Amino acid sequence: MTGDAGGYAQATIEIDAAEAATGATKVVWTPQFGQISVQVPPGVVDGVVTWAQGPTGPIAVTIRVRHGQPSPPPPDYGYPAGYPGQPGYPAQPGYPAQPGYPGQPGYPPPAAAKSSRKGVFIAGGAVAVVLLAGCCIGGSLIVKGDDKKGVAQPTGTSTSATKAAAGPVTPVQYSQLLVSADTAIKTDFAKLNTSNAAALKTAAPAAAATMRAQAEQLLAVTPPASAQSANSELADELKAWADTVEESATAKSACPASDGPYPELLRSQFAGDIRVAAKDLAAADPTFKFGAFLPAAPKEQKRRLANGTYIKKPTSRGLGHLEIQNGAGDTTISLVPTSSKKPTLTVYVRSKGKFTATGIKDGKYRVYSAVGEDWNKSKKGFTRDCGFTKFDDTFKFTTTSTSSTIWQIKLTPVANGNASTSSVDPESFPKD
Repeated sequence: MTGDAGGYAQATIEIDAAEAATGATKVVWTPQFGQISVQVPPGVVDGVVTWAQGPTGPIAVTIRVRHGQPSPPPPDYGYPAGYPGQPGYPAQPGYPAQPGYPGQPGYPPPAAAKSSRKGVFIAGGAVAVVLLAGCCIGGSLIVKGDDKKGVAQPTGTSTSATKAAAGPVTPVQYSQLLVSADTAIKTDFAKLNTSNAAALKTAAPAAAATMRAQAEQLLAVTPPASAQSANSELADELKAWADTVEESATAKSACPASDGPYPELLRSQFAGDIRVAAKDLAAADPTFKFGAFLPAAPKEQKRRLANGTYIKKPTSRGLGHLEIQNGAGDTTISLVPTSSKKPTLTVYVRSKGKFTATGIKDGKYRVYSAVGEDWNKSKKGFTRDCGFTKFDDTFKFTTTSTSSTIWQIKLTPVANGNASTSSVDPESFPKD
């Protein structure tokens, strides 16, 4: 059989009218994939497509009801007169006048087509029993009913295929699909937990690609009704988060002293939304498990230094003073000579705290400030909510025989302040 099956394997089985009326479980053996189980729902009609779970994913199975035995009456598909197999359809040129051709007596109406969420269709309507797995593969299927009697079905080919919509997968099939997606993502996502920048540049795109691929797999099926909303939400969040994951390898962090992008990804809103979708799936059916790839968000630390702690003590002694009143969050103040890129001192001042730095040598300086949460002592910086600024004016310290300079700075923004500031790129902020 040829035809576009949307990347899915497909098969056709034949049942008798009694099985069509009452439903049955059919065990199908294939040379390519071994044994698979097909659930035939009660009241099924000729040409209906259902799903079976194969070792590499769902298989679309077209059900044919044997001719020559009474079958349940077909439903009214609403086809207009003139549709193949319906009254009024003209015989096709060159078709012999015998049953089995479009427009001739005995030609069964095709299964009703219904679009799935992403327009993925499964080829249906073919009589021959053939399994497709990415290309045209011929082979025999042996169909076993509950009575254990085997019926061999012939193979065949067709030059065209009518697309019919994929029906909903069973809860068992959907649960297996979730486990498969979760496992695939976990393998690549775990590699993001690294401080090696070179390794991250390789791991991030790979993890993002896997997330997008598994999201498309989730969107390509019709899940059980109870999971449809959460399935759609989960897939959309995975695709959206994949962009952030891919960018994490090259994006500049707002806090250079952070532990890297991995903890930030785990704390992100995308991660939170995926956790919510996973809970919604489990609430719909406890067997719908997803999210093993996603560790819990790391607990946010709030490490602080004591007010007035010198991160870098003055390198030389003078008589100048710098009085600091901090109305912002925890902040470090760095005094940098205009002739240098390295601070002569850096001091930690807590939120609402005050401190006076003394011993400042005469000269012209710039004042830089870094504000944030959670001080990483080893990296000498905040790990969250960082901001970096500098005062636009310079500060000159002068000592005479009778006086020395005392500067006062207030870090509380005011409407009519006399000291403007500018943002500084974290990567160019003065470091020891």
